[in-house]
Amino acid sequence: MSADKKTAEQSQQEQFSELSSKSPGLAQTFERIQKDIEKREAQKVYQLEIWPNRQMGVPNEITRSALFAAIQAKGRGYLDNQAISSQTGFQIIYTGPRLDQDHLDVFEGIMHFARGFHEGNKIRFTAHSLLKLIGRHTGGNQHKWLFRRLQQLTATSVAIIKDDKRVFWGSLLPSGAARLDTGEYAVEISRDLIKMFGRGFTRIEWNQRHRLICKPLAQWLQLYYMSHARPVPVSVAFIRETSGSTTQSLRKFRQNLKAALSEVQAVGVISSWHIDAKTDLVHVVRLPLPSQPNHSNNGQD
Repeated sequence: MSADKKTAEQSQQEQFSELSSKSPGLAQTFERIQKDIEKREAQKVYQLEIWPNRQMGVPNEITRSALFAAIQAKGRGYLDNQAISSQTGFQIIYTGPRLDQDHLDVFEGIMHFARGFHEGNKIRFTAHSLLKLIGRHTGGNQHKWLFRRLQQLTATSVAIIKDDKRVFWGSLLPSGAARLDTGEYAVEISRDLIKMFGRGFTRIEWNQRHRLICKPLAQWLQLYYMSHARPVPVSVAFIRETSGSTTQSLRKFRQNLKAALSEVQAVGVISSWHIDAKTDLVHVVRLPLPSQPNHSNNGQD
């Protein structure tokens, strides 16, 4: 950040200092109010919202970014303090193994089990139940696959910044325990994770998601377009960047995008799409959730 661009916290501190010098009594009142607000916040207990069983809830900071990229497993690597492409309005800084759409399914499966639980609770589940929920086979190799991705989700450091303030900073799975012989897991859900959902989340149909397994770009498009009630046209280049695609050739990506849009249309996420040949803008018409024809997802615009 440049020297002449002050953070919100610095600006607030300067205003408080100026107020203290001009009116000590008013400053003391202001400080007392601030402490009361902080105390009430500390005493508040957060709870993850309950959404329908056939749906998954995904924070909009995820649906509109490349945090969980539209890449194949072989395209992953390790990122160190890397800025993640996202829609205008917030910034994500990430350290950890590159995450893909498979990681998102695992993460959101756990959040699905956590619906209605208060912060600090241990969410208990079995590998078998989580694999079934996310549409995977349940054999021994898949149990190993799941354990590896849970480890990778724990080894993450995510900072989400909005209005020059960190609104989330931590691991996507702060802590947990496992019995590999029985496939039993317990994961703690933190306050900050719950608050991330509280800032706005999108509801996605599990059934549609299952039909897009192993199609990472189509899965990403499902998230992105469902997070906007009336999607505005965006460029092919914007989608390539914001989805985290590693396809270098824009021409090749455009071909992949056309195939993925057709796949998303086939499962009922959008009713139509086209790419304007002159502007390279992608136009889509989004369909509502099957179970909620007149409902706009939380936090959508």
